[in-house]
Parts: sequence; structure tokens; C-alpha cells
Amino acid sequence: MIVTTRLNRFRQSPWGLALILPAILMPLTTQLSVRLWMLDGYVYLIYLPLATIIAMLLVYDWKAFPGIATGLSLYYFNRYAPGPAAAIVASWLMVLLSGWSGYRLQVKRRWGVRYGELRLMPNRLFWLAFFMPSLFVFMMQTLAMAGLVPLKGSIFHWEPFSLHTLLNFQSALLACVTMVPVCYLFIRSLRSPGYLRLTIFRLRQQFSPEVSKTEGAVWALLLAFLLTMLLQFAPGRQNLLATEYGLPLMLPLMLWAAMRFGYLFTGLVWALLLMVLYQLRDRFLHPDTGPYQLAVISANLLVFSLSLLLMAAITTRQRRTLARTKAAALNDPVMNLPNLRALSLALANSAGSTLCFLTIPDLDRLSRTYGLRLRIHYKSSLAAHLKPELQPGEDVYQLPGFDLVMRLEGSGQLARIENITARLKDYCLNWDGLPVHPGIGVSYCSVLPPVNHLYELLGELSGMAELSLTSGITENLQQKMTQPVQYRISKKIALLNTVQQALKSNGFQLIAQKICGVRGDDYHAVWLALENDRREPVPAAEFYAVINEFGLTWELDCWRLRQVLSFINQHRAKLPGIRIATALFTLSLCRPGLAKEIQAMLQDYCVEPWQLIFYVEESPMLTPHGGGYRAIDQLRYLGCRVAISNFGHGYGSYALLKQIEADMLRLNGEFVRNMFNNSLDYQIIESTCIMARLKKMQVVAADVETQEADNLLRKLGVDYLQGTLYGEAKPLHSLVEQDEAPPQRLPD
Repeated sequence: MIVTTRLNRFRQSPWGLALILPAILMPLTTQLSVRLWMLDGYVYLIYLPLATIIAMLLVYDWKAFPGIATGLSLYYFNRYAPGPAAAIVASWLMVLLSGWSGYRLQVKRRWGVRYGELRLMPNRLFWLAFFMPSLFVFMMQTLAMAGLVPLKGSIFHWEPFSLHTLLNFQSALLACVTMVPVCYLFIRSLRSPGYLRLTIFRLRQQFSPEVSKTEGAVWALLLAFLLTMLLQFAPGRQNLLATEYGLPLMLPLMLWAAMRFGYLFTGLVWALLLMVLYQLRDRFLHPDTGPYQLAVISANLLVFSLSLLLMAAITTRQRRTLARTKAAALNDPVMNLPNLRALSLALANSAGSTLCFLTIPDLDRLSRTYGLRLRIHYKSSLAAHLKPELQPGEDVYQLPGFDLVMRLEGSGQLARIENITARLKDYCLNWDGLPVHPGIGVSYCSVLPPVNHLYELLGELSGMAELSLTSGITENLQQKMTQPVQYRISKKIALLNTVQQALKSNGFQLIAQKICGVRGDDYHAVWLALENDRREPVPAAEFYAVINEFGLTWELDCWRLRQVLSFINQHRAKLPGIRIATALFTLSLCRPGLAKEIQAMLQDYCVEPWQLIFYVEESPMLTPHGGGYRAIDQLRYLGCRVAISNFGHGYGSYALLKQIEADMLRLNGEFVRNMFNNSLDYQIIESTCIMARLKKMQVVAADVETQEADNLLRKLGVDYLQGTLYGEAKPLHSLVEQDEAPPQRLPD
């Protein structure tokens, strides 16, 4: 602790790190500066010491001057006689004092704001990037003309309007425009090590949200290609990219970075790129390139650097302003609560949520009596009163009128909702000495994304919450059907009741169909069928949508899995070694401890893991960053096989196929049905088979109805075939009856 405190003092004190750094950086940056040797001495193409000293001032302010004076004295008194050295050091200090004083007087307390702040850019460009370099070159030229410094073999020249002086002036300008942010980052990181992590965070933040990894990789490859052409290949007439003609091609590439990658990234990359190009200029410049051509190139790069950095700063600020505008659009400015748009966005980004609807109809009467401020104050204070019951990522959302809605993460939040209800009963607002305690109706339901019917759902929740005011209990939209407010919602709830009753009374029917393996390893796929109260079949898409929306995925998966395991256990003598494929909802894969629960079921029914194949739908949650990736890995480790169902129908793509790890891939039947009529479908099947073989995955083709399709799919490398050609779908229990039937004798 003592060592850390002393180290921090050393970094912050003007007699610590600020005193030592200039003495170290002056000779180091001088050696790193790019020079050009001429007949009457040498000139700088990029002069780093001035940029480094300005960066020292930006970090330490006036505290940097003792160290700067010490570093300049040590450097120049070791290279010149005392008289010239004193004149040079005095000129340096005069330039820094005048430039820094003008800058501080104009920007006042905001002198140390990070680079890229657009409001300070005109001030910094004038005082730090123009005034200081101009005054510095003027002072050095004055010393040279007065004969106070040696001219032979040095950077000084007696003629003020010579090419020699112009190159030195441009080198100072270019360094102050492009190199100060790099030097500032280096010195600031030495003073505060956490600043480097902060810079990396800001750099990532400044990227456009639409930038993908592919775009970044393409940009980096193009930059590497141009650098390779410039620096590795010999220039010649046959290859103009390897000459200075290839240099302008980097300009649109950097403009791309300025528009998409932000100011920090563009500024740092451009500064490093300039150093590399200037240091290795002999690789791509013609041997006859003289100082005049270099002066023209330097002037062009200076103008482009200004344009590039200004454009990067402007686009970065525009993105930041747009992000703030979007964030402001998600918040109610009167209540200071997130609005309905924010709720819709939160539901879309969540794997599953529980909506808790609060209605306070008495607020309408009270606000007419005591004014609108009562409603505003009551709703905002009620939201603050409920905040302790919320977890990170959850919130209370403002609705028009006298309603509020809460979003809780996940489903099955009954205990938390009971705590929220108890907390609501304890709340009372004191308004001008009058206790305000109106009745609050509460209703809730679980939803899964995508929630396309949010407005209708909130309307039904509002009706249920009003019922709660009379019943005195919290109403659950998924368990109690009331007089419908919207027909679609009522129909959905009726179907939900049918599903729940089927789960309780084993009302689902298991349908099985044989899947033919090309190597004789057949298995059976099992899915669910449901009938409503009128004995009419319910389409699977309809009741699956309700199950997903109201959070019954695991209940259904658990019921189906137990039925399948019970069938295998009961008929193991008649159907030895039978393998059955059953589906798992993607949300069930995100359930903690899923593999352990399935392992316990297998042990209860004495079924081997290899007898189960799990079909999972395509979803981004199957990728390494999704919640289902780990569950798939655990199921495969357990011994079960996992197949990606209906590949190509939903989120499926080669990008998904590259990331997921599974055993089998089930092609969507639409491709198989159309492969003879549509060459694109055929190519999709062929390419998918190739990709699956590379991933060591087996391929299952659905909806195979003809022998021609069978022959073609076998040639393409499909491992399993499913369709009416191999057997009709029938109830699962009929497999036992089929096995008991005596085989038909062939005629003699």
C-alpha cells in the first residue's frame, strides 16, 4: 500500500515522472524523427520532439515546465556550446509559454479534455498545431540568421524562404497535427495505467454499430495489401502500385476508417502509418525523388491529415449525438421513466420475460381534483418504491394514463410478484398532508420473443388488472380466461388452456415416422399432435407459438421426453435397440442443469443415451455466445446425439453452421421437394452436404417422396432419408403392433 501511494505521488508530482520524462523522451523522439539528408545539412520530415513536449503539457499542464526545461537543457547543452544551447532552450521555452498561455486563456478549464472533442478542435488546431510550430520555426530561423547556432551539418539554414526551411516547417506542422494524440496516449498511460484500458473502451465505443467483423477484416486486408505493394515490391513501370502512385490509394481507405471506425482508431492508425511510410520511403519512392517532390508530398499529406481527422471527429460526434437521441426517445421526459418503445426493445432483446401490469384508475379522479402534478409525482415515486425489488436489467415502464408495467427477467416469477404485491400495499403518498392510497390492480403473464402483439397483450393485461381490483388477488393471464378484450388474444388464451389441459391429462398424441439410414441404422422421429375441444386437429405451428410465448417450453419438453422414455422402457423386449428422435425447444436448452435432468430421466427409465436424438431448431442461441451452446455440448458428452432441425428455414446459414457443434443436420423439406425443379435448391443441398462432411456431421433429408429423389440424395452423401417413401406417419404405439404382426409369406 505504501509503495503504491508513493508510486502514485511520483507519477503526479512535477518533481517526479514529469521531471524525468522530457530528459528521456527528447533524445528518443529525436532519433525516431524522420530525417532527410541534403547537401547543406539535413531536414526533418516528421519532427517528434515538439509533438512530445505539447503532449507533456496536455497531461501535466504548468507542472510539466520544470521537467521540460531540464530535458531541453540536458539535450542541447550536450550538443552545442553554452551560448547557442542557451539561446535554443530559451527559444523553446518562449514558444511553449506563449502558445500554452494563449491556449489556456481561450479554453480555460477544459484544457485537458481528451482528443477528438470537436468543440476544442479549432482552439487546438490554432494554438497547438499552427501557432506553436510556426513560432518555433520562426525562432529557430531567427537564431540561424543571427549566427547564434552553427549552420553547417545541422537542420538550420540561413535562408528563411528556402526549401530547407519549408520542409522543417511542414515536418513540425505534420507532427503536431498527427503525432500529438499518440504521444499523449503514451505519456498519459505512463501517468495513469488505467487510461490505456479506458482508451481501448472508448475506441470500441466509437465504432459504428453497423460495423461487422467482416467489414473490419476487409479493411485490414486492403490496408495490408497496399502496404505490401508499397514496401515489399520493387517499383517499376509495370507495377504502379509499388511507386508513389500507390500512395493516394490509401486515402479512400482512411476515409472509410474515418466514417466507420471513429476518431481514436483513425488517428492512431494514420499516425503509425505515416511513420512507417516516411521511414521506409526509399522502398516506393523513385531514387530521383528530390526535396521539392517530398515537399509537395508532405504538403498533400498535411492537408489530407487535417481533412481526415476533422471528418473522423465530425462523424464520431454525429454517431454519439444519434445514440443520445435514440436513448432519449426511449425515456419519458416528464416521468423520467422508460416508455413503451423501451419496453418493446427490452422484450426483443430478452430470452424470456414476465410482464407485471399495474393499473391505478383512481389516479384519474385524483388528478382532476388535485391537478396533474399528483399523477406525475405518484407514478414516479411508486416506480422508485418498486426499484429495490428489481434485478439488473429489469425496470418499471411508463404507460399513458394511470398505468405502469414492470418487466422481470425469465418466467415463473410468482414469488417475486407476490413480494411486489405486498410492497404495493405498503405504499402511501403524502400529498400536502393528505395520505393518498388508491387501489392498485395487478396482473402478469410470461412472454417470449418476438412479442409482435404487445399492444393487444397490454390491453388484455389491463382488463385483467381491473379484475384484480375487485377480486383482491393478483391475476395471471395464462391461467384465467376472462371476457375477451381482443379476439386474437382470447383465441390465443383458449388455445393456451387446451395446451395446459393436454399436459395435465396426457392429451397430446405422439406421432412417429421411420427415418431410413443408408447404412441400415434406421430410427424413428416423434412429434406431437393435438386436438381441441371439438376434436379438430390443431396445427402444430399454432400451439407451438402459444407454448413459446407463454413460457411452457420446458413443461412440454419434459412431458414429451418422459413419454418417449416410458415407451422405450416398456417395449424394450419387442423393440430392442430402438432409437427415437424428439425435439427440444431452444429456450429449454438455456435451462440451467438441463443435461443433469435428462441424465436423471434416462436412469429412471433405464434407457441408454445413444437411444435418444434431440432435434433443436436453428437459433442464434446455438452459437458459442448463446445460451444453448453449453447445453448441446453437455448432451453430446452424455452420449445423446443432437441434430439441427429444418436447417435453412430460420436463422440457418453457413455462418451458423461454422460455429455450432452438433452431430446431425436435418435439411428443410422445401429444398428436397424442389431440387428437381430449382437448380438453386439442388446447389444448396449439395453445398450443405459438403459443409456437413467437413464438420463431421450427418445429414438428414426430409420429405423424400420418390425413388428418384432417394437415388439423388444418396449420391449427394445424405445419411438419413425421411418421407412417405419409407413409411407413413402413425401413432407411436402402432410400432409395437407392427412388430407383433406376423411377416407375410412370399408366394412360391
